Amino acid sequence: MYAPIDLQTSYVTQWIGTLLAIAGLAVLAHGLWRRKRYQTHLDEEDARYAGPGRLKDAVREGFAGAGILVIGLTALAYAVYGDITTQTNIQENVVKKYGVESVEDKGWRGNALRADITMPDGTVHQDVLVTFKDSGEPQISRDLSDDADGTE
Repeated sequence: MYAPIDLQTSYVTQWIGTLLAIAGLAVLAHGLWRRKRYQTHLDEEDARYAGPGRLKDAVREGFAGAGILVIGLTALAYAVYGDITTQTNIQENVVKKYGVESVEDKGWRGNALRADITMPDGTVHQDVLVTFKDSGEPQISRDLSDDADGTE
C-alpha cells in the first residue's frame, strides 16, 4: 500500500492562509490606529463614531484582526506541514516501488514530477517524469535499467 499523495491541499491552504494573514494584519493595524486616536482625543469633534463605546469598539476590531491573523498563520503552518508530508510520501512511494536510493525533486510539469533518481549503485537518471495514481502508486516514464543520460 502506498502513502497518499495530496498535491492540492497545501497550495490552496497556502493561498487562503496568506490572504487571511494579510487581511488580519490590516484589520489589526486599523484597530490599533483607531484605539490610539481615540485615547489621545484627536478627533473629538469630527469623529464618525463619537459614541461612548468607541474605545471598546476599536479594541474589538483589534481582537478580530488578531484572530484573523492567527487563523491565517495557522493555515500557513498547516500548508508547510502538508507540503513536507507530501514530499516525504513521494520519496517513500518511489523508493518502495522501484528500490531507488533517492529522488531529487526538480519541479513539476503539469501533474508529473520531474526528478533526478539515484539508483543504489550510484547511477543517476536525470529528468525522469514520475506520475502518481490516485492510490499514490508512482509510475516512472522510462525504464531505469537504461543508461543514465536518458538516451536509448
